[in-house]
Amino acid sequence: FFCECTLLTIAAENGHASVVEVLLKAEANVNAVDSNKWFTPLHVAAENGHASVVEVLLKAKANVNAVGSEGWTPLHVAAENGHASVVEVLLKAEANVNAVGIEGCTPLHFAAGNGHVDIVNLLLEKGANVNAVDRYGKTPLDYAEGYAKNQDVVKALLDARGGSFVKARNKAMIAGGVNTLLGTAIAVALFTTGTITAQLIPIVIAVVAVTAAALVVGCATYELLKPSTKVDGAEKPIVNSINEQQRVTS
Repeated sequence: FFCECTLLTIAAENGHASVVEVLLKAEANVNAVDSNKWFTPLHVAAENGHASVVEVLLKAKANVNAVGSEGWTPLHVAAENGHASVVEVLLKAEANVNAVGIEGCTPLHFAAGNGHVDIVNLLLEKGANVNAVDRYGKTPLDYAEGYAKNQDVVKALLDARGGSFVKARNKAMIAGGVNTLLGTAIAVALFTTGTITAQLIPIVIAVVAVTAAALVVGCATYELLKPSTKVDGAEKPIVNSINEQQRVTS
């Protein structure tokens, strides 16, 4: 089929860096799009693995995140076709590693689905979202398992997912633990004193902070000791040791 495109696009597609330079000096439009995929010269250079042409175009201020008719960027097409050297150049030029096409695919989806483990690793190192989903809810791991069936890619993605899961789990555990400690401290204060006054609130918060710190460093036997204070005009103990609290609440 016929596709209208510029001389610069043709030169870029065929990897003629010297011709590209001549055309750019003659003020060729570096971001001109073709009539088919709406690809720019940078798209076609990236698609065909011409790293030297990609560098020339980027120096001429080509839009590194230009999108075609499907929402694909030059990084998408380079990742899809396995051109690691081009991917490196684009990433150095701050290409959006998590750019999303119309179907919701990221460059990582394309690299994973085509079994390009070297590119998968490059994208992950630059912060690619391993849990990104396309419009059908499919992740890069789904693409790797369903299309490429490349065990090296699957392993790289599983390792990355494991790391993100552990971080999220640890964050949730810390937040949940602090909330539990706060609730426990308030409950103990209520049981001991029968009321929570404005004077008690800073003490309760301090107890939670100290207890959380003790748990973080693994001091399971750490004891909290606080002097008694007056509550509603009576001298009552506010916080006892952990062991004493356990006897009170048991």
